[in-house]
Amino acid sequence: MKRFHADILLLSIALIWGLTFPLIKIALDYISPLTFNSIRFFIATLLFLPFLFFNNNGSRRDILVGVKIGIAVFLGYTFQTIGLELTTATNAGFITSTYVVFTPLIAYLLFRHKVTKVELLFLLTAFAGLYLLSEFTGKFNFGDFLILLCAIAFASEIVLISHYSRLNDPTFLAFGQILAVAMFSTPLALAIERKLHFSQEVILALLITAVFATTLARIAQNKAQKFTRPSDAAIIFSMEGVFSHLFAIIMLGEVLSLTQYIGAGMIVLSVIAISIYD
Repeated sequence: MKRFHADILLLSIALIWGLTFPLIKIALDYISPLTFNSIRFFIATLLFLPFLFFNNNGSRRDILVGVKIGIAVFLGYTFQTIGLELTTATNAGFITSTYVVFTPLIAYLLFRHKVTKVELLFLLTAFAGLYLLSEFTGKFNFGDFLILLCAIAFASEIVLISHYSRLNDPTFLAFGQILAVAMFSTPLALAIERKLHFSQEVILALLITAVFATTLARIAQNKAQKFTRPSDAAIIFSMEGVFSHLFAIIMLGEVLSLTQYIGAGMIVLSVIAISIYD
């Protein structure tokens, strides 16, 4: 695979991820967040099994390590899906993308990796963008706060994957993460949630998120990132927030004010800048 083709594949993944924000928000009118995640990741777990069968490099230990990382993944998707009920798909997309900016700080907290002044500057710039996204109030609704926690959880996932992927098979590692979300979401969904109606919107959202945004995206990401630079991949993935807004305009009629667009732009630029710097 050529680098150009790898970059196009990663851009396609970012587009699919961006599409999931308005899709899931619409689906949440008919299904509860944890119930949605339980079904989504149960389907993805089943779809992943053939890839394990034809992979002789992994082991049960790799899956167990993936499950440990999956705690962060579970928290990320739980905060994100519940947050989507309470905020706009646009805000969710842009705030989620700040996980790239949080990653160096999480790496320091977990493994004492050095954090530079420039990385801290980009983090502050991203927070300034979030402030503008709130239109100078500095007050986010609870949904925005949950999405911010989601970004921190996803940053933790990135750090943990970077730490453990050198010693563990990436396919088995990814399977463990997906399995963990299904395992942790299901009992909570059964205990506290009741809303479940398999409407066309829910079926479409489950199909796209489970098949394309979870199973195929993770496999394609592992393959494509071998042929492109990490900084290029991070820059491409920063387009997730932009795509989420474009799809939110088309599907939900969401439009930002000029101040909010400036804030969103600052977030995207912070993500791109820290990727180039890294």
